[in-house]
Amino acid sequence: MSGETSKIAEVANKISEDIFKWFRWEKNQRMDENFPCHKGEEHKNGAKRNCATHPVDVVFSYFDPYLNKTVLLNTDLKSYKSSSITPTNLRKAIKSLANTVDCAKSGTSWKAKYVNPGDNVDIRGMLFVFNNDNEYDKNFFSYFEDIKVDNLIQKKDTLVHLLEPKRIRYMFNVIKDMESLNANRVLPLDNYTYYYPELHLHKTNGDMAKYPATIELLTSPYMIISHGTYIEYDRTSQKEIIIGDSGYIIYYNRNGSTKEEFMYLFDTLSRFQMLGKNIKIRVAHDEPDSLLLTNYDNAIRAYLTAWGSDDFKGEQLRKIEIDLLTAVVPNYRPDDIGWR
Repeated sequence: MSGETSKIAEVANKISEDIFKWFRWEKNQRMDENFPCHKGEEHKNGAKRNCATHPVDVVFSYFDPYLNKTVLLNTDLKSYKSSSITPTNLRKAIKSLANTVDCAKSGTSWKAKYVNPGDNVDIRGMLFVFNNDNEYDKNFFSYFEDIKVDNLIQKKDTLVHLLEPKRIRYMFNVIKDMESLNANRVLPLDNYTYYYPELHLHKTNGDMAKYPATIELLTSPYMIISHGTYIEYDRTSQKEIIIGDSGYIIYYNRNGSTKEEFMYLFDTLSRFQMLGKNIKIRVAHDEPDSLLLTNYDNAIRAYLTAWGSDDFKGEQLRKIEIDLLTAVVPNYRPDDIGWR
């Protein structure tokens, strides 16, 4: 195993263990392998020779309850210092990944390795850009103001997701908080699921108790976890006793700079018929507004005014707990994984 291969396998394993297992993603055991390109002329990207192979760092998968399909994410792992996260490197990585996904979807070689026979799948790409010196403070998506995505992803049915440094830190903070809530006997790790409401055009499928966090949920302004009671076995009485109540945990990834955003959240919880339940809002944004809690209180007042100062609804809203998480810095190896 080469040094580069060893690094990729190590980071893939650590990412899976530290982050994605909490979101109920699976990792394919085949890592850092190439598969033949069957569109060599189309995918040579300006090179003199036709493209021969495409790289696969790791493939993650999960069940999407709305699509009723297994989503397969052909993932390109990048671990870099802040100075190496540049528009040029991003363009190269996205274009290469888009071609990889195009070949994976339209050919047979990739599917033979990573798709179980008979599975209904949706094959996509994911670019995972981790900043290993924790010094990257730019607006990642501002790079795309000067990048024409259509020139990088030419096939309309090719989907590439981007997980940038800030989003990765958010996910890391969420799972560290989940660990803490479990240690404090709030979140039972054997009895929680990610919440997907039944929508007019999108109905859920599959086992509700085992829903994962889809890539869309992880990149949304908030995600909701539904959990059961925390139960422990008491050796003295030889009975199971309830330590913590069932409820909902909301990981909130907006900065809380306006009361209107919280009013929208209250309206959403009311529509989902969650108000009055055990709800904890955990603000996981990396730069929460200094007036976030003030804006939250003002949102409660404004929302109640809109409802005619309903005392019962006021009790429901004030029952909700809100806390700001302390940021935790991911600690992966500082070695670079090259832009291939």
